Amino acid sequence: MKKILCLWLLLINSSFAQIPDLSEEERIWLIEHPVIRIAFDKQSPPFEWQDKNGKYQGISVETIELIEKQLKIKFQQIEMKNWSQLLTAFKQGKIDVIPAIAENKERRKFLLFTRAYSSIQGVIISDKQYNNVNELMGKKVGVVSDYIWDELVSQYDDQIHIVRVETTQAGIELAAVGAIDAMVSDLASVSYHISEIGISNLHVVPVNDSQKQRKELAIGIRKDWPQLQTILQKALNNLKQQDKDRIYNKWIKLQSISFWQSRQFWLMTLLVSTVIILIVILILIWNRSLKLQVAHRTEQLKKAQRQLIHAEKMESIGRLSAGIAHEVKNPLAILQMSIDYLKGEDNDETIVTILDDMDDAIVRADTVIKGLLDFSREKELQVIKGNINEVIKKSLKLIEHEAKQHNIKLSINLSSDLPELNMDKNRLQQVFINLFMNAIQAIENSGEINVQAKVCEVTNPRVIDESEGLFSLYQKVIEIKILDTGCGLDKNNEKKVFEPFFTTKPVGEGTGLGLSVSKTIIALHRGIITMKNRTDDVQQGVEVKLLFSINGE
Repeated sequence: MKKILCLWLLLINSSFAQIPDLSEEERIWLIEHPVIRIAFDKQSPPFEWQDKNGKYQGISVETIELIEKQLKIKFQQIEMKNWSQLLTAFKQGKIDVIPAIAENKERRKFLLFTRAYSSIQGVIISDKQYNNVNELMGKKVGVVSDYIWDELVSQYDDQIHIVRVETTQAGIELAAVGAIDAMVSDLASVSYHISEIGISNLHVVPVNDSQKQRKELAIGIRKDWPQLQTILQKALNNLKQQDKDRIYNKWIKLQSISFWQSRQFWLMTLLVSTVIILIVILILIWNRSLKLQVAHRTEQLKKAQRQLIHAEKMESIGRLSAGIAHEVKNPLAILQMSIDYLKGEDNDETIVTILDDMDDAIVRADTVIKGLLDFSREKELQVIKGNINEVIKKSLKLIEHEAKQHNIKLSINLSSDLPELNMDKNRLQQVFINLFMNAIQAIENSGEINVQAKVCEVTNPRVIDESEGLFSLYQKVIEIKILDTGCGLDKNNEKKVFEPFFTTKPVGEGTGLGLSVSKTIIALHRGIITMKNRTDDVQQGVEVKLLFSINGE
């Protein structure tokens, strides 16, 4: 009987010529087990799945086909609905071989394993960018039920809310719409499904290799068939490298994650966008600044042009005034001497009256001439340090009689702590007397002149413009106000009051030079003078304001 069996074995030996190290016992075992049942997962591409025509394809399917050719056997396929049903059927003894399964402690209880023939990196897929499993704590994480990743994530079931799905594709779709925070699977499956369904808003991050979180696929064999484990391992060892590479390259088309999907891309985009926006803002600010500078320079040029025109006008008037004064002064002197001579004669009352009127006319004409001469040349100031309050009080003393004659009340409110100024007292007294007399003439009869002096800060930008750069914002200055209750200024005349020869007085009562000369004197003292109608509670009147730079400011 043994001879017959050996002869029979020799006859079939040639059938296994492709596996020279297969033992006779292993060959006999294959002959004694003509039916070996196998089941593929219908929904696990690119490893194994069933297409729409009902044909199985994938890495494990083609690997099993190569093994069948080597061993000259044909596995009997058993149809299963899904992976969970497949594992249950295997435990019940309805299946002998699982072609693609990852080894773990729990499965070793009922399975024998070949060495892994495929090793794929585990990944976390999400619309965010989680770098490891630890960052998923407290999140909703999807895994395919009973896959190796289910075991991995289940270690943290008290810290992670696990959402078990039937397929990798289902988990990816849930992650894409934000129904779950992340999906844990392998890179090959994820890349395949992302490419197939065209999702582009997800990040794919490898799980840390140090945690050995890879999908190591092997062939699983029923526990009581160790001979088949050895046979299948020898068949795997005998596979040509070119065949393995062909299968791998055919089915694992790892899609490199587009740069624009990466966190680095969006950070770079944000940075570049921010820089561009800042540059645009800076350009707009720069353009606006240039426009403001151009407008400011244009206004300065116009102002300078007006000043030049005014200066030329003033120079012409000055030359004209000086000429007129000199031409008129000599004849007036001759007339004055003649009048003085005639007054020394015996004259009747009528002639005396005529001579007095002529004398008054000459005095008035001489006053005009002196004004013209003062206006035509700027005399050097006789500057000494002093308190401007003294000048104001002395000036008020000189016009006090005139004020009483017109029933005008003089109110004085002068701050006692005014700093001393470098000034020409006589010149400033000339200014104050002129201003006080103008106020008296504007009031005519019964009213009030209020004089104030204090230290204050420049807070009105208009004052800075009027000072033409003499004052700056918040600079401390001496402020003097002269307020009257007179008739006020005509609105059309407010800007003309300091022009030479401008006057609102009747003919023969004013030369129109007093305020113009006063303005010049104030400017020589590093100050400004303004005149406008009052805007306080008083119904009418004029406010004259003088500002002086404090020495050292």
